[in-house]
Amino acid sequence: MASPVRRRRCGEGMDAPPVGTGDDSPVTARDWSELPLDALATIFVKVGAVEILMGAGLVCRSWLQAAELPEVWRSVDMAWHKLVVDRNTNDDVLRAMAKAAVDCSGGRLEAFTGTRFVTDELLQYIGDRSVAGFEDPRPRLEPWRGVSNEGFTQLVARCPLLEDLLLVFCHKIGDRDVYEATGRACPRLWRFTQRKWSLTSIGKPSGDALGVAAMHELRSLTLVGSDVTNDELASVLDGCPHLELLHLSSDCFNIVSDDALRARCAGIKSLVLPPRRREVDDEDEY
Repeated sequence: MASPVRRRRCGEGMDAPPVGTGDDSPVTARDWSELPLDALATIFVKVGAVEILMGAGLVCRSWLQAAELPEVWRSVDMAWHKLVVDRNTNDDVLRAMAKAAVDCSGGRLEAFTGTRFVTDELLQYIGDRSVAGFEDPRPRLEPWRGVSNEGFTQLVARCPLLEDLLLVFCHKIGDRDVYEATGRACPRLWRFTQRKWSLTSIGKPSGDALGVAAMHELRSLTLVGSDVTNDELASVLDGCPHLELLHLSSDCFNIVSDDALRARCAGIKSLVLPPRRREVDDEDEY
């Protein structure tokens, strides 16, 4: 019968003979359990929430103490870890991990990034335990495509300090009313980035941009794959007089980058508009 596997304590075996470095200078192995908690906390922030939840914080007592510090959980990124990307990972498991991370933050969560597993129910959980208590001036929210207009609107209503909003392929979120409500609920919002599938920008405009015009304190606006039109963009420029950065991707197909529009945007410091249609046609000829 094989011998049972015993968990090795952090620092155990550190009294082993010094390891040679090739120049006959002995090097004593470091006992990582003796690092100060603030140093361990800094390392855990780099390690990331998913790795900590998978057991990195259970190696030894000092690591557990560091993993329980709320500052480790101020920013929870569960977007690109291999466990999350793996389609075989159950979404319920990921949602449970996300809730555990929110609980560990002790109401001090400043940023949350998720992917397919994010739902209205999870956003409500985050809002109940974290977002309403944000004290940081720049909390960040990145929900994804499992979130509806209703869930999103309920959350932003609890985020009066929200300043930075990124929506990536959230095809269930959008219309004039939703973004107008966001502008009213988040008067400090200064940066808004929206990325949509480019095919959604073909056809009848959704009116999203007319809602963006209610975000009066915007300094930065980036739209990718948007169905915004020239007239709607003019409304945004009127409603957001503080805009310093305006970036529209080449797949904002309803925008006509004519001289009139460029003159209208002359006061914007960083301006990217879709190429003039003539320029696109010339490229196609080659």
